[in-house]
Amino acid sequence: MKQITLLASALLLFVSAYAQKPAPGHGRPVSKNQQTLDLKVHINGLTSGNVLLAHYYANQNRVIDTGKVDAKGNVEFKADSAAPGGIYLVVFPSTRHFEIILAEEQKFSVDVPDTTNIVESIKVTGSKENTAFYEHQRFMNAQGKKVEPLRAALEKAKANHKQDSVKLLNKQIAAIDSSVKAYKSDYSIKYPDFFMSKVLRLMDEPESIPYDKCPKKADGSIDSSYNYWNYRRHYWDGMDFTDDRLLRTPVYYNKMKFWVEKVVPQHPDTLAIQMNWLIDQTAQSDELYRYTVSYLTYNFESSKIMGYDGVFVSIVENNHAKGRCWWLTEENNKKIVDRAKQVKYTLIGNQAVNLFLQDSSGKMVELGKVQATYTILVFWDPTCSHCKTEIPALKTYTDSLKAAGVNVEVYAIYSELDYPTWKKYIKEHKHTWKDVCAKDQQELATAKYYYDVYRTPTLYVLDASKKIIAGRLDDKGLKTVLDRRIEQDGKK
Repeated sequence: MKQITLLASALLLFVSAYAQKPAPGHGRPVSKNQQTLDLKVHINGLTSGNVLLAHYYANQNRVIDTGKVDAKGNVEFKADSAAPGGIYLVVFPSTRHFEIILAEEQKFSVDVPDTTNIVESIKVTGSKENTAFYEHQRFMNAQGKKVEPLRAALEKAKANHKQDSVKLLNKQIAAIDSSVKAYKSDYSIKYPDFFMSKVLRLMDEPESIPYDKCPKKADGSIDSSYNYWNYRRHYWDGMDFTDDRLLRTPVYYNKMKFWVEKVVPQHPDTLAIQMNWLIDQTAQSDELYRYTVSYLTYNFESSKIMGYDGVFVSIVENNHAKGRCWWLTEENNKKIVDRAKQVKYTLIGNQAVNLFLQDSSGKMVELGKVQATYTILVFWDPTCSHCKTEIPALKTYTDSLKAAGVNVEVYAIYSELDYPTWKKYIKEHKHTWKDVCAKDQQELATAKYYYDVYRTPTLYVLDASKKIIAGRLDDKGLKTVLDRRIEQDGKK
């Protein structure tokens, strides 16, 4: 495969939250009592080494400080300013760690008397939130210990087809689940101002109702889609989009990723609408907005799923092109906008850019005037390793289609300028295609730009009016897409 270096575009979009000053008017203000960090930690049995203070950042962990342990197991983390709010990890040798919350209270001490059972033994002094946090952790551990054997027994009962046992075990598990939900609800009521309450609310998900309890449609039938739509409409109800501290937990990233991949229908148009909706919600917080734009831009620009480039273009047009990405330099923002403009030419459903290229005899062949129900446009090179296998396979496939009466044509564009090598190949392999080439480097570069050619072979399928049906296909993908389209068209 001949590979041309891609524009970096979204690969390095995200700038660290601490590398640049937030834009005026964005983010959550720091309270007056949250001016300095002074965290004292004692870890029993630890007499040397370093301890790290880190926080979650979406799907990553970021170290913000390193402290040296004294002979008595003490280490202190101090700073003249407050640490950004979020869930933090104190990591000590052997990669063991425990979590704490740094929010309004950042001057307190933690004692770990038993490193083999941290959650049960840990003691917090000077932080009501972290005391409550570990009460929560202990409760969740206890419920986990209760439900684990029940789940194992449930699987065994199912395997042995013991329906009475299955029913009983499901009831017992449901009771524990209910107690957990009630505890989380009570926690938020009891500690409304605690950061962990916001985390728990974000973790909440809309509940499904039994099928027979779902609302009915106008015709009297049960609305089987009710639970899905209810889930989707209320999925983000617990999210405080004004609080960027939620980015410094693992919850926001996981919830967003699940929403993108599982909740929203995987159709480019729907994804584009929903991604821009989410981005607009996060605009209330500088860090959430910056991360969400950057993550989604990269996610869809780099996706291998056909049609997702349209989501990338939509995100860029609604954000970068409107000057909303204030953290990017003008040069980098322009690169991303220009990349989206280029990609837009080859979006599915768009009219293919017309080309006027010459065949091996010097005769001009216009793409737009190729008479075919389906036109396969391919950039290729006879010396390219992948082309050596895929181009003969393409010929075999299109010959079989023609033999079956399918009106298909191939508009094959030579991706280099070594004309003798190209002419020799098409003569030896008896091509009956519209084999064409550019007259010079400029004409070739222009054709490659419009069809986003950075490797060979690059294939697109066009319909009779030369609109793009599919793009960036290999031989296997081409057969799958075109066979399905031919079948669909045959049913019309």
